[in-house]
Amino acid sequence: MIVLTDWLRKRLADTELVMLLSSLLVIFILLIFIGPILAPVLLAIALAYVLDGVVDLLGRCKLPRMFAIAVAGGGAMLVMLFTVLAILPLLTEQVGRLVSQAPEYVQSMREMMQQLQTNRAEWINPIYIQKLIAAVAAQLQEWGGALLTLSIASIPGMITLLVYAVLVPVMVFFFLKDKEVIIDWAQQFLPLDRSLLQRVWSELDTQIGNYIRGKFWEAFIVTVAMWLVFWWMGHEYALLLAVLTGISVWIPFVGAAVVTFPVILLSFFQWGWTDTMAYAVLAYAIVQTIDANVVVPWLFSEIVDLHPVAIIVAILMFGSLWGIVGVIIAIPMAALVKSVVSIILERRSETVLVKTDLD
Repeated sequence: MIVLTDWLRKRLADTELVMLLSSLLVIFILLIFIGPILAPVLLAIALAYVLDGVVDLLGRCKLPRMFAIAVAGGGAMLVMLFTVLAILPLLTEQVGRLVSQAPEYVQSMREMMQQLQTNRAEWINPIYIQKLIAAVAAQLQEWGGALLTLSIASIPGMITLLVYAVLVPVMVFFFLKDKEVIIDWAQQFLPLDRSLLQRVWSELDTQIGNYIRGKFWEAFIVTVAMWLVFWWMGHEYALLLAVLTGISVWIPFVGAAVVTFPVILLSFFQWGWTDTMAYAVLAYAIVQTIDANVVVPWLFSEIVDLHPVAIIVAILMFGSLWGIVGVIIAIPMAALVKSVVSIILERRSETVLVKTDLD
């Protein structure tokens, strides 16, 4: 107990570190309790990070900042309009088709497993096959019900969506236009002794900005590539699988593994065990390989340097706290934790060094 008390007394004597941890704790608590209320603001901040890169690029081409903001914002609005009018109805149609055909897919899976049991009766336990069929059927029905529930539940949310469609672009515009003014205003609420907090912010601003912009463009490139490949092959769920693949980009390691299953399953339901099904899975694997070895090194000039185990732990931890949103922001939050831990270890090393010099 005495050792713990001495350790706490030494840590609390470091005013700057206490201020840093206290400020981060307050911010974290606010995100937990009023995160849903701040969702439009957080979304606007993420979009502002994405468009800020475009604005800076146009600025390097000698365009005035306000004109660059207008060009980037106008382009983003056109893309959103195209998505709502052209992409969203097609995606909704494919989701509805999947829900309506789910019973047929379950029956097809049951017949395939029964045929496999007949041909390989000496290798396969019939009880195990029946359990496997029941588990797959239950999972497909659960997914179908979840998609149907989501589509029905989204009807009241249209009003919220319309509010977001008005508020978010306005906030993005002001975040781009008055970025420095907003940062200066927010600093008034921070402790006066905030040198460590500013250090953390300067590190994370570069890393998280690069991460959000890079992941956005990576997801866009992967989605378009998968859509074109599956559309060319005549896949009836081309857009749905492309969107799922694009979303998986935001969830390192886990995302690609999870999306592989529906790619294989829906390709099998359409083409069976044929060469076309094998080509579809191969095309998916090729796009994922190009993404990992070409697109990611090209887009990320300053990738957040985290060990894969740390990334997986962050995904599990923040996913349990905030669901799918927590999974998506797991890496930025892990980068924040890493930066704070590095500062704590650095301050401890400085303390030990000073004590050694005094001795």
